[in-house]
Amino acid sequence: MQIKQLSTYFVAAATIVHGLAITVVLATTDTYYTAAVFEFVQTQNCTMDPEDAKQVVKHNLDAYVPVAKLAKSKGADIIDFPEYGIFPECNRVQTQLFCEVIPDPDEGKCNPCMDQQQFADRPQLITLSCMARNNSIVVHANTCHIHRCEREPRCPPDGHMQFNTNVVFDRDGTLLIRYLKEHLYQEYAMNEPKRMQNPKFTTDFGTFLSYVCYDIFFERAIQVEKEDTVDGIVFSTMWENTMPLLMTVGFFQSFVMGTNLTLIGADIQLPGQKAVGSGIFHGPYGALAYTFNPDGISKLVVARVPRRGYALTEPKSSITAVFENGTTFDYISDGDHVEMEGSENILPHWQNDYLENRYHVINMENYTLIKITEPSAYIEGCNNGLCCVLDYSAENITQNFYMAIFNGMQETFSDVHWSEENCMLVRCDPADGKECAAFPLRAEVVFHHVYLRANFSTQYIYPSVIGDRMRLIPRSQWEFSIALESGGYNGIINFNSDEGQKLIVVGFKGRCYDRDPPFSFF
Repeated sequence: MQIKQLSTYFVAAATIVHGLAITVVLATTDTYYTAAVFEFVQTQNCTMDPEDAKQVVKHNLDAYVPVAKLAKSKGADIIDFPEYGIFPECNRVQTQLFCEVIPDPDEGKCNPCMDQQQFADRPQLITLSCMARNNSIVVHANTCHIHRCEREPRCPPDGHMQFNTNVVFDRDGTLLIRYLKEHLYQEYAMNEPKRMQNPKFTTDFGTFLSYVCYDIFFERAIQVEKEDTVDGIVFSTMWENTMPLLMTVGFFQSFVMGTNLTLIGADIQLPGQKAVGSGIFHGPYGALAYTFNPDGISKLVVARVPRRGYALTEPKSSITAVFENGTTFDYISDGDHVEMEGSENILPHWQNDYLENRYHVINMENYTLIKITEPSAYIEGCNNGLCCVLDYSAENITQNFYMAIFNGMQETFSDVHWSEENCMLVRCDPADGKECAAFPLRAEVVFHHVYLRANFSTQYIYPSVIGDRMRLIPRSQWEFSIALESGGYNGIINFNSDEGQKLIVVGFKGRCYDRDPPFSFF
């Protein structure tokens, strides 16, 4: 993604704290609504001092407020903020300093902006509620709920529970939902909720579900497919990128392609913790707008989203850089073709201890691997009953590519396992004595055609076509289909491009939720 040059192509840098004209009207129409996600560079540190903790929260909320105004000026109906955006991920004692008592809206209506005296000790709720009310915009944000539990069973020794929590405020500042994250990932400061929740909330432009990060990877998230009243998922995350098929924007697009849903996803930008990549994704269309650029700059991504039953006849999207001093500029791809742009940067080597740890990598030892050596070929391969067909043509194979197939339990991460069926063409280099163990995000080999077909036992098949520098290949250049056949499901990806594309992965991730081990007490 290129940036407009300062002298000629820059949108004039302007403060978004003062002097920004905001038109508070409903931007939604019968055919579309407008969504915004804020990828925030959260730079504050953990602390044991209560006053310092207040300043951390204030610093980050002070960044949120003008961004909500900016989003509204671009017509946004909803803005989504990332996981751990208001405060950093800390130990349990430190995290307690950032938590607030968040009421359950199912037990009574509340509007912190309109009742600031009652919520005087909860500045996060007041600020988020007033952001929504002052801009007539739905606000989806991530924070921490604390619950005293001294006389309750399973109460921790410190006498309270604290939960990774999403909150949603309606346009008038009313709290619509409080959702407690159900699947924690190495979050030792947080507790899991005791009961399964209903994450659904309804706005004037649709009905959505609120989830946090790891939640989206398990069966609970795909159950929305069975609910005709659900239009999509709004998603706060600090996603730890994992090659080759679990990189943020690549997986987010594949998820909506496989479920025919909308996903509005805001990631924190924290490359040292492998987190970067946000956007707005829609089932038939794929990425409407996204960013994957670990450059230390916060970004606001905005896109029109077609409403249920309508085509996207008037696409419009933008990506805006937001600096800590309040200035902004739009990227050159601002406009109708943002969805075709990814990022000019890839995950860089910023620190010495970061050279080999820019993202997680899946252990490929149990994969069937077939090395690609010819400019064009037809290849078949199987792994534990999963069989794949690859037909491709390229200009010249000068780098290492493999056809990789796997059917089994994914055990790369020691603390959690899941069942999957994967088939892919992937750019992969040797490392640590293994033929395929490193996944470069750069590629030089130009492909003109890739046809990939696999027989899956699951209907939940998520397709990816990703190019050099983690750019999502435009949907106009590839097709995806699933067909029920012989008691299973045939997944097909068909990529064609006359000019060609430098690809790093073309593949399927089939999720076998019914074969997953139990993850929680639900």
